[in-house]
Amino acid sequence: MTKLQYAPKNWKTSSVFMVFLALSFFLIQTQKSFAADICKEGLKELHGSQGVIQAKGGIWGYLEQSSALKDKSILGLQIDGKLQRLIVSFEGLCAAGKTPTPKLHGLILGLIGDARMIFNRDADRQPKDKVLGKLNNLNKNIDDLLAQLPG
Repeated sequence: MTKLQYAPKNWKTSSVFMVFLALSFFLIQTQKSFAADICKEGLKELHGSQGVIQAKGGIWGYLEQSSALKDKSILGLQIDGKLQRLIVSFEGLCAAGKTPTPKLHGLILGLIGDARMIFNRDADRQPKDKVLGKLNNLNKNIDDLLAQLPG
């Protein structure tokens, strides 16, 4: 009968220990799985979004199709290259074992989204200055983000 009196105390202690142990393993795995998710799924999302732009010929192709903006197509080529550099930088962080932040992922995705928005209207149906203003702003924002990234 004395053994039964002590059994609940041991049961509580071992239960608390098991919960602590389970939470410890969960927290250790959560950080690693987050890194894997942002690197795997985040990179997949960035490549997919950039693929939509490139499937249409990129910003360069968009400007080449416009009679009014064809002479500015080099700007489109620069933007296409810089967007790709952002993705490669994100990928490089993953390869180096450094986990990119969700904020960085969101910033890159936002810039790609801005580039995709340019495709919504035909360049010849918009004022040339308005399209160039959007492109120059996008180019500046990409430069600003690239300046913050390592290497």
